[in-house]
Amino acid sequence: MAIAQSNKGFLTLLKKRNFLRLWLAQLISMTIFNATNYALIMLINSIVPHSTIMIGLAIICFSVPAVLFGAPAGVFVDRLDKRRVLWASNCLRAIVTLVFALVLLANRSSVLIPIYLLTFIVSAIGQFFSPAEGSAIPMLVDEDELMPALSLFNITFMLSQAIGYVLLAPLAIALLPTFKLFNVPIDAFIQLYAIITILYLICAALIVSIPQSSFSHKGNTQAEPVPDLAAQTISIVHNVQNEMKEGWNFIHKRNSLLLAVVQLSFVGILILVIGQIATPIVTDLLNLNANLMALVFAPAGVGLVLGSLFMPRIARRLGKLRTILIGNIGLTIATVLLPLSTVFARWLEPQHWNTDPWLLVAMGGCMFIAGVALDFVNIPAQTAMQELTPEWIKGRVLALQLVLYNACSIPVILLIGVLSDTSLHIDRVLYLLSASILVFGIWSVYYERKYPTVPAEQSDQQAENEEMHLAASSHRGNID
Repeated sequence: MAIAQSNKGFLTLLKKRNFLRLWLAQLISMTIFNATNYALIMLINSIVPHSTIMIGLAIICFSVPAVLFGAPAGVFVDRLDKRRVLWASNCLRAIVTLVFALVLLANRSSVLIPIYLLTFIVSAIGQFFSPAEGSAIPMLVDEDELMPALSLFNITFMLSQAIGYVLLAPLAIALLPTFKLFNVPIDAFIQLYAIITILYLICAALIVSIPQSSFSHKGNTQAEPVPDLAAQTISIVHNVQNEMKEGWNFIHKRNSLLLAVVQLSFVGILILVIGQIATPIVTDLLNLNANLMALVFAPAGVGLVLGSLFMPRIARRLGKLRTILIGNIGLTIATVLLPLSTVFARWLEPQHWNTDPWLLVAMGGCMFIAGVALDFVNIPAQTAMQELTPEWIKGRVLALQLVLYNACSIPVILLIGVLSDTSLHIDRVLYLLSASILVFGIWSVYYERKYPTVPAEQSDQQAENEEMHLAASSHRGNID
């Protein structure tokens, strides 16, 4: 599949005030989201040390809502006002985060269940936010700006990981002093979640500052009126099952779109697995303190950001198939070299192998390659999914992609947790992971060549016919 050409850069995009506000909201929200994830891992590790399964359960609590609510959320997003969904989601996440901070005032040994429950609720809210944001991007940019816009949002996503994991959360947990308020100790975790609450409200304010007229499909001369929320919701609920089915059928009938959805889901699962085994890699593989996790994984964040900067040009030159194949090969090599580098270090210096600076350089190099390789898979697949999906069904497609990857991630996370804590050491888990990445890369090439991309004109005509069919079906449902 050809990647859309564009000579417009990031500075041109950021000069658009409405796009800038959406981008800032994404930067802040994703940064505090990653800070929350880091704090959650550290919090669970402090309550139940060295338990990959308990960390995996937190990740599963974040994944289950996508399976339960992701597809219906996509239907709602396609029918609801995107601006309203975005600011309301941030406000609700601010409220839940504040409750999270208040829960931490209790005895830490008794807060695991409330922590898992609140994680579930935050994720449920996010099922509406993510497809709404993805659907809003094409509304705020021109068609030839879509690839740079998606690349910029991907850079922001990676940059937010670096800031959230490496700077904000670790520094806050390490430096914020514990103090007493009305004889109640307020530690660093509680203060961090209070800060995150305020930042979510700032994100909501940024979304509200974008005019309603900007959230309309290209070609519309004026914004569509926003109907009453109650009436809108009742109308959507009546047709939600049919529209979810239409969304699945839309993806299933387009092999190129299905492949892009599967590739994005694979990358998402891979990132979840890396987050789950990050602590064992630092503590069990390297025999270092868990607090150094952020520093060990910082090169991956750098690679993600740098890779995103150059990815539009690389993808246009190489094409989608070769770009994603190179990404899978790079991920395989980086993953298998992580445990092999420790084996080589033990052989060279049996006594102090884990503090050898060359080992840390080698580990950093592997993480950097992994970060860049993730971009080689993620950005072309994400662009393909956006280009192959028309506006009228984009929310459902984005939501269903989240459903797929979260549904598949649950058994994977459980399996990785059991293997890491019981039968297999972390190095063997990494070998298994690298083999899985290689097999997936080979399958992607086979599928791409077996089902070549449908020409854009034919795809657009098919999408138009299906939109007319869906409108007719909805009309008949309303009459019934």
